[in-house]
Amino acid sequence: MRTLLLTGATGFVGQALRPALESAGWHVRCLTRDAAQARQREPGLEWIQGNVQDSETCAAALRGCQAAFYLVHGIGEGGDYHRQEVRAASTFSRAAADEGVERIVYLGGVAPKSAGSEHLRSRINVGEALRSGPVKTLELRASMIVGYGSLSWIIVRDLAARLPVMVLPRWLKSRTQPVAIDDVVVALVRSLDLPLQESAWFDLPGPDTLSGKEILEETARVMGLTQPRMLAVPFLSPRVSSLWIRFVTRAKWSVAREVVVGLTEDLLARDGRFWELIQHPRAAGLCRGGQARPRGGASPGSRSRFMGKPRAPPAPVEWYRVSRETTTAPRSGSLTLALSCIAAWLVAAACARLIGIWLAIGVTSAVLGTVVFVLDRRAAGKLLRPSPALILLGVAAGGLMALATRLAYPVVSHRFPFIVADTARLYASFRGPSSFIAIAALAPIILGEELVWRGVVQTSLVQRLGRAGGVALAAVTYGLAHVPFGSPVLVGVAILCGFAWGSLRAMARSLVPPLVAHLVWDVLVLLWLPLDSR
Repeated sequence: MRTLLLTGATGFVGQALRPALESAGWHVRCLTRDAAQARQREPGLEWIQGNVQDSETCAAALRGCQAAFYLVHGIGEGGDYHRQEVRAASTFSRAAADEGVERIVYLGGVAPKSAGSEHLRSRINVGEALRSGPVKTLELRASMIVGYGSLSWIIVRDLAARLPVMVLPRWLKSRTQPVAIDDVVVALVRSLDLPLQESAWFDLPGPDTLSGKEILEETARVMGLTQPRMLAVPFLSPRVSSLWIRFVTRAKWSVAREVVVGLTEDLLARDGRFWELIQHPRAAGLCRGGQARPRGGASPGSRSRFMGKPRAPPAPVEWYRVSRETTTAPRSGSLTLALSCIAAWLVAAACARLIGIWLAIGVTSAVLGTVVFVLDRRAAGKLLRPSPALILLGVAAGGLMALATRLAYPVVSHRFPFIVADTARLYASFRGPSSFIAIAALAPIILGEELVWRGVVQTSLVQRLGRAGGVALAAVTYGLAHVPFGSPVLVGVAILCGFAWGSLRAMARSLVPPLVAHLVWDVLVLLWLPLDSR
């Protein structure tokens, strides 16, 4: 049995390629940076721990191999990853020659007509480094590879599934030729036995030439979703656009940013003659993707709109491996809803001078809270399900927060005298209409605020930034949303309390503790022991 080395064996392409190589009669040796972890997932394979930048580990891994696949890419791994990648490719090529390897196959990217992005230049230069080495190298170049686990496909799928409305930067007019992972696997396997007089490269185009806009529309159609409405704008560079993509896609942002920045121009194949050389039928594209399901790539579990515990991964369906929950829930329950709530809150804040601070906050919280609850009663009901432990946690937290407020107020107001007048104005506004009305409206107002800020806004940010970053940014956003009310005290208190209530929400995975803590703090600080009574 012939032996080959598969680098990048734990990646998207590597996981899809390995079974096909074994079916073709090859013994596959897998190179990885963490062999122990890889053996836990796939104990029946031959794993070699090493790094392509190290000539000694490369030589040990390549010993006894007739061929090797070079599927590693260091995008997003430091600012000088381009230079490191080219150096690693040269190291690998020399080690392969020393060990008598007969062929290297490399999967790179389609070359743009101009210089292109750092990411694309790195892919091209790595191919050149391998082909200029002593071992015959066949470089295959693909643009977007369609299949679960593909970085570019994850970005496109998440954009199509999660944003019903989006601006259309001019760079989304650039065209590409998506190709299915199944066809890429066929091309890679047959590359091993293709007659080769010297090192060469070929493009791997899909059957359709589509712009970024057309890809998003076709992706939505294939997934059974309403096509997102797109508003064309003449600005928004790829680098700026990559910032808001961070909040939409599940792809690693440091990598997604590099991919998006590379979408400034057409990525079109020079020709499709490689498919004729290997006698493979016209490749499948976006509409007719393959059925490849990498063994190590489980479909992500769906989440409720309020980020309950992840459910079991859905059973794989078609090639894009999505379910109704994973595509529709984020659309109405994630970033779009969070941004809508923040926008509505700011509009209400602008009217505070006409109707009063507390009336504006109360009406906005009640209306938005009702809308959020109606959109997903089941998820909201689960997060609002009380228990003695959760209630006790909320009471204790609210009491401690009120005590800290009472102790800190004299010190802070002495240092900043304007706080006294601002605090008095807030209390006067709160007591203005009627004490009875203020007390009666307190509970529904707090419920609405928690559903909106800790339920929707914080959930959306935690999903994209992680727990610590999401809680912190949600608290800051909560505070800044109070700026139009014109009260520095209200803004500062909102940030501090928002962080405390948000931490309770994240720790307990429930809205009950922050809801109770919010209510206890308001009752103690606004009604029972007001700060302006000192």
